[in-house]
This record gives sequence, structure tokens and C-alpha cells, in this order.
Amino acid sequence: MESRHVQHAHGRRIFLITVAVVLAASFTCSSAAPGPFPLSSLPAAADRLIRSGLKDLHDGLYGKAEETFRAAAEAAPGDPAPTLFIAFAYWWRTIQDRSDRTLDEPFLAAVNEVVATGERRLEAAPDDLRVLTCVGTAHILRSQVEGMRRNFFKASQEARRGKKTLAAALELNTEYTDALFGLGAYNYFTERIPGLARGLLFMPRGDAELGLRQLKEVAESDAYFSTDGRLLLALICGSRDEQCYDDALAHLKVALEKNPKSPLVLGSIGGLKMRLGYYREAVRALEEALAAAVGDDVERADQRRILKLYLAEALAADWRLDQALGALQAVGDGSLLPARERKVFEHVAAEVSQKQGVTGVDAAAVVPAKNPGGTRLADRVQAALAAHDKGHDPEAFALLGAAAEAYPTHPLPPFLLGRWHFEQGHFAEAERELTEAQKRAENPPAWMAGWIELYRGLAQKAQGHRKAAEAHFRAASEIRRFRSAERGLLELQAGHAPHGRCRP
Repeated sequence: MESRHVQHAHGRRIFLITVAVVLAASFTCSSAAPGPFPLSSLPAAADRLIRSGLKDLHDGLYGKAEETFRAAAEAAPGDPAPTLFIAFAYWWRTIQDRSDRTLDEPFLAAVNEVVATGERRLEAAPDDLRVLTCVGTAHILRSQVEGMRRNFFKASQEARRGKKTLAAALELNTEYTDALFGLGAYNYFTERIPGLARGLLFMPRGDAELGLRQLKEVAESDAYFSTDGRLLLALICGSRDEQCYDDALAHLKVALEKNPKSPLVLGSIGGLKMRLGYYREAVRALEEALAAAVGDDVERADQRRILKLYLAEALAADWRLDQALGALQAVGDGSLLPARERKVFEHVAAEVSQKQGVTGVDAAAVVPAKNPGGTRLADRVQAALAAHDKGHDPEAFALLGAAAEAYPTHPLPPFLLGRWHFEQGHFAEAERELTEAQKRAENPPAWMAGWIELYRGLAQKAQGHRKAAEAHFRAASEIRRFRSAERGLLELQAGHAPHGRCRP
């Protein structure tokens, strides 16, 4: 485990913006608002089915949710709301693998149907709050997918249409929470788009402070979509823009209280813990998610397989290498996973191999004269890890010391020595070994480069060297492909969140 003492691209930024806008806006059109405002309502049977489908979504069962939304459409023919949620189920699947375009056509067909049926209803009742919100949400859904496909002008056009329609609903009733939800997301994320890009896309500036207040109001309500408000707030607060990681975790815990044992929420908690380097806590959350993903249907089996993969990643990060390999074996053939998970599978397998000293090191061995046996680095490292796991630290340190001499250019032995010294509170010794590891590491894997900087920063911090510690934390936060780069940002905060606007 990485000790509890240790606790970027432009295109990805645009993708996260559009994802989060849609997450917020996609739950806004199936309920009714109180008061004497023009408002239609869904048949009770359709409303119950939509609520059931949303529960499936919160459990990560996207196919089952889609089936339930189709049943709702049959119970409310000609109503735009069920079809919107069908589109939303497609959207969930699409973002699991952005390279898969097979769902684009049915997704766009569903969105176009929402707009067409909604606009027909609005011709007869132009002030129908519920239908206005459905149509506005459909435009924002379309905006997200167009943005994901890099059709940015089309995306901005759809976003403007969606915002205008939702604003019209809110003008009719300023207390209409459903419209407030989508507008809150729009207000927050459009302010985060750089001014030049926003100008080129003809998008008016938003108001992030107002957007967060609007989203909190929705999340704190008793509406059935309040869970999704919490998930969106967690996404926002845990982003590199806000860096309010404790607040993000608090939002996820509230979501879990409303959705006990939700594999989706538990998995989200595990993901946040991974980003912050709390790997043992990530393992616990992912094990709970896996235990909660019960059922014999194919979709549940696929969900368990994905959770096992991310559990393997957390175990590997926590240096529980045998358990990580066992979890990978339980995943099965990695080539059959979705594209994103295939990459994770490959990275985890490579990381375990690197941490065991197996990958690309044997040719560099230098066998000391006094110890001709056990010349493979992997043998030495695994023997040291086994001794350490049994609590035989003197033996473990001796084995690694010999390995460091036998492989004078390899960074792994001094890295492990530095890690263990740090865990035992020997900060000067940790700094010495980690400095040596960094000297040897010409092109280290991201996990090693990142934790060298984090451990050195934490060791310097423990010795009262604040400026030196901050330099290491900043360096860790900038390492590409380091899963826990944001731990560096967290340490730079020194226990103080940058602001209070994300607080639940």
C-alpha cells in the first residue's frame, strides 16, 4: 500500500466538459412541477418505468435501463420523455468507448425523435414546462456527441439551442428544479471554456458560482435525479479545475447513502481514491462494488469483469502483486475487453512485471563475487517482497541491498528501499535511496517517476523542508500518465481546500 502519509490534454478537457453538461441535463424532463403553470404529465406507468430505468443506470446496468425506457415509451406513445432516456442509455454506452461509433446512428435517431415529437407538442402548448425541458435536454445531448466527434461548431449550436429552451422553461417558473439542473451545468461549464474558444463558438459566458449553487439545489432536493446531481458535483469538485477532493468524496458518500451498494457509486469512490494515491482504500471500495454486482445476467457478468480489472489495477498500485495477477486472471482474455479496458489490462500486466523486476533487466545483471547465486533481479526482488510481507524486514533490506549492488543501473532496488524507509519513518534514508533511484531512472514508468517525487516530497515535508517538498509535489503533479498525479496537487494544498464553493 502507498502509505496514508502519502496520500491533459485540451481535447480531453473539452470531452469532460461535454460529458458533465450532459450528465447534468439528461434527467430533467420526466417529472412535474407544482403550481399553476402550463404542464403536461406522464402516465403513471411510464413514470414508474423511467424511475426504474434510472435506478438501473445508477447501478451501471445500461442495457437493462434501455429496455425499461423502451417499455416506458410504449406506455406513453408520442411523449418525448421516454425516448430521451433511450438516447441517454445509448450515450452512457458511447462514453464507455469513444472509439466505438456503432451507437452513433441509433443515438442520433432517438435524439431527433425527441426533438420532433417535442416540437409538435409545443406547437399546441408552447409553454409546456416539461416538454420544453425535454427538447432542451435533447439538444444538449446532441451537443455532447457532436463535441466528442470533434464537430465543435455543431456542438456549440446544439448547446445554444438547449440553453435557450431550458431558459425559456425557467422564465415560466423560476422554481422549476428540472430546468435549473441543466442550466446549472451549462452555467458552470461554459465559464470554464477559454474566452477565445467561447467567442469562436458564439457561446455566451456562463457563471460557475451560480452553476454550482443551482446544481447543489437540485442535488439537495428529493427529486429522483438528485443522485445524478451528486455525481456531477463530485465530478466537478474532484476535477483539476476545482481540486476540492474531500468535497468530491463527500458528494459521492451522499450519493451512496441514497443508492446503497451501488456498484457505479462505489466504483467512482474507488476511482477517486486511486487518483489520490490511497490505494488500500481504493481496493476496499472496488471490492465492495464487486460484491454488490450480483446477478446472473450477461450485463452483470460484464460489469463484474470490468470491476475485477480495476481491482487488479488498485492491487498492483498497492504492491499486492500476486493478488493483482489473480484478479487479472479472473478477468480472462484481455483482448475481448472494450478498447479503454484493453489498455488498462495491458498497463496493469506491464506494471506488475516491472514491479517484480521481470521486464527488460536480466541483461544488465552484475553478479557480485560473494554471492554468485540468485542472479536474476526478479528472484531477488520477489524474495525481498516476500520477506517484507512476512515482517522479516532485516532480511528484506539485505536482499534489496545486494540487488542494488548486483544491478547498479537499475532503479527498482533503491526505489523499494526508499519506499520501505519512508514507511518506517526513516526520512533521511528514504531521501538518499530515492535520489539514487531517480539518478538511475533514465526513462522510468509513470508509477515509479510519480512516487519518487511524492515520497521525496513527503520525506522533505516530514523533515520540515517546506520549499523542497513543494517542488517535489509540483513535479509529481506534472508527470504524464501518472495515475496519482493529483496527489501532488492535494499535498500542495497543505490541508486547505482552495475555496468553499464545492462544500456539500
